[in-house]
Amino acid sequence: MNKLQKKNFSLFILGQLVSVLGSGIQMIALPLFILDLTGSGAKMGLFATISMVPALITSPFAGVLGDRLNRKYIMILMDYVRGFIILFLAILTFYGKMSISILFISQVFISIFDSLFESSTVAMIPDLVGKEDLMRASSLSQSFISTSKILGPVLGGVIYGLFGMKWIFIINGLSFIFSAFSEMFITYKKTTNLSSKINFNVIFKDLKASVIYIFKNNSLKNLMFFAIILNFLLNPLFVVLIPYTFRKVVGFSAQQYGLLETTWTIGILLGNLILGIFFSKNSKSSNNLLKYGFLGMVSFNLIFSFFLIPKSINTFSIWQMFFISGSILCLMGISNAFVNTPIGVYFQKIIPNEQRSKIFSVIGVLFQIATPFGMIIIGYLVDGVPVHWIFISISFIILLISILFLKKLSTMNFE
Repeated sequence: MNKLQKKNFSLFILGQLVSVLGSGIQMIALPLFILDLTGSGAKMGLFATISMVPALITSPFAGVLGDRLNRKYIMILMDYVRGFIILFLAILTFYGKMSISILFISQVFISIFDSLFESSTVAMIPDLVGKEDLMRASSLSQSFISTSKILGPVLGGVIYGLFGMKWIFIINGLSFIFSAFSEMFITYKKTTNLSSKINFNVIFKDLKASVIYIFKNNSLKNLMFFAIILNFLLNPLFVVLIPYTFRKVVGFSAQQYGLLETTWTIGILLGNLILGIFFSKNSKSSNNLLKYGFLGMVSFNLIFSFFLIPKSINTFSIWQMFFISGSILCLMGISNAFVNTPIGVYFQKIIPNEQRSKIFSVIGVLFQIATPFGMIIIGYLVDGVPVHWIFISISFIILLISILFLKKLSTMNFE
């Protein structure tokens, strides 16, 4: 990287580091807050769905904006808007006016602004660094994000347990505002030649071109179908099932659960450090990385599911449960990095700059399209079905799907 690229990338990372730290603090506290207020896994599942569905609906349109407007300005504006909304929630909480309905409604708007932010930031990294530095930059970006996510849940559990939800909102709101301020100093001009004129026909034409591009690429198409099924099963496991299991079934405190969440992120951090150090210049290893990543995730997920049967839970003390489950989640995180980062770099390399935001947005929607249904289903299941049976069922389904995908992997080209 040259001097300007280093400066821009450093400011970009600083903004991410601070806002992700604040989000990590809030992310760990909100499910605990909802669970403490309602005691319902279904309400947790509903909140997780509300957090995702508006973003899925608006994400393709956000992608069109990201390609036709200045990505830096969108990123800054969305950070400021989200920061002020969350500070408003802090004021409501401070005066005792917060309710579940207000929380759900505000989350709808935050989710929409998240999609606008993501469509621009994901597409910006190739504009800030050279192609030869993409794997290293992506690994560094994910490593810094992982560091924030490690600190966030730890701090979130402690702050929520000691000071309550209002301080969680204050810290997260201020983190978004600081992030926006740092991003203002990035030297960046609009890098696409597309017109800024936007109407229904433009949006429809752009989205149609994106879908055609994706489904003409055999690797993208196969990856899409696999990701839809996998996200339907895995995302609800982490967002709904694991919080419910360790808070309600195992009996972790807010602080213990916050620490447990960090073990998954530590694994992602370690995985990305390994990628950045040993594989940043070796793009031909993508298929092998994906294969080992998938095998690792499937294997550790199976071990994790059997560890949570009642006989195992009753055998170990709370802290023994913490160290064993934390170790397994850490290994799963390393495996996850070996899958997600090479795929992200592949997308950044092959997708043209003029189409990058909208194609990333469409890919994101297709990847996540089934997830809300999974969250609702799992949310209702945990209120009536023993959690270990849900874990075991999901693990065996993922195993079968992964076997089918690994057979396809040898025919897919990720260069």
